[in-house]
Amino acid sequence: MKNITEINPFKLSHKKTSFGVITRLQVEFGVSTKDGITFDDKTLLANYIYDKDGLYDVIYTIVDTNGNIQSFIEDEGVLPTFFLNPHNRVFVSVQPYDPDNPNRNFEINIPVFSRENTDIPKGNRPFVGEFIGVYKNFSVLHDDFSNSWDDNKPDKLQFIEFKKEKIKKKHNKKIPLPKNNRVYISNDEVHLLAHTKTGWLHRAVDEKALILKERLINVGNDSFWQILTLSFNANSYILCQKEGKVVIKEISPKDKIRDIHLIDFHDIFYSVCKPVEISENTFVMNFTTELGNGWFTIKNNELVEFFYGKNLKGYKNLLTNEVLEMDFENLIISSIHKTTLNSYAVVFYCRTDKGDENKELLILNRENVC
Repeated sequence: MKNITEINPFKLSHKKTSFGVITRLQVEFGVSTKDGITFDDKTLLANYIYDKDGLYDVIYTIVDTNGNIQSFIEDEGVLPTFFLNPHNRVFVSVQPYDPDNPNRNFEINIPVFSRENTDIPKGNRPFVGEFIGVYKNFSVLHDDFSNSWDDNKPDKLQFIEFKKEKIKKKHNKKIPLPKNNRVYISNDEVHLLAHTKTGWLHRAVDEKALILKERLINVGNDSFWQILTLSFNANSYILCQKEGKVVIKEISPKDKIRDIHLIDFHDIFYSVCKPVEISENTFVMNFTTELGNGWFTIKNNELVEFFYGKNLKGYKNLLTNEVLEMDFENLIISSIHKTTLNSYAVVFYCRTDKGDENKELLILNRENVC
């Protein structure tokens, strides 16, 4: 395969603030974000950049912590999904267009960079999933979306098996019910956590999705948002919101449970994204509410910062009342990515009126937050 070609599709500008460098990427007709991942202590983004006729190119853009960028065009397909292989090399799943069979629906998995020693794969049926992490010699993706309409259809896991830096085989497995699991990988174990009518079901599975062990955590009707850590042998820490408070539930191996209070926050979470670990026991995650969105950082089960954008152009740190001023009121957080130790990047785009195209991306690089 040929390597991707470098291009310069963006008008680039920077703004230094006390919160970090804000990089502004502008285009003439339209840009939409598709995926992102940490790459070599930088942020790697996959975007669609549109022309005046509404056609688009898939563009990969590397953003470093100073806001410098490099961009490359992808010629092999669309709908990019990034993942890391067991050697920390960035791969991407894309769906090619076959002019001889335009209705064919398939995907290929290829390295993002240095493709000269890679043959074009045959392709497989697309897997709609989010990269979770690496388990043994597998990259693991989780699909809790494609069957979300049917409570009787389970989540799926895809285990992409590698041998000597190359993909050997892809294994698609169904997780036994219940569905809507959170997935956590640690110490060569794949953990699942799901709601049931009587508590939280904690399970460990292997690459065949066979259940190795399980327990029911007796928390009654309490719900959870995300896993910080999950273990059968050590304390587990789970992010929750209850009665106007954001808390972490600490759960011992013997199911002793206590709440760790983080902050009083009365706006109800609509979503909380998967935690991004920026150093040991330090996590950043973004959230949405009915009235806004934001992100927060937790270190050793204590809140370090809590940014919320509601009725202002920017985001206020509710712990200090400091305001990160930005030029737009209706920003949407696309993703957050670890960069260097204790540092991260937040990717934003603008909410537009119906029929209008978003024409810029903003990337805030926060460094040494704790």
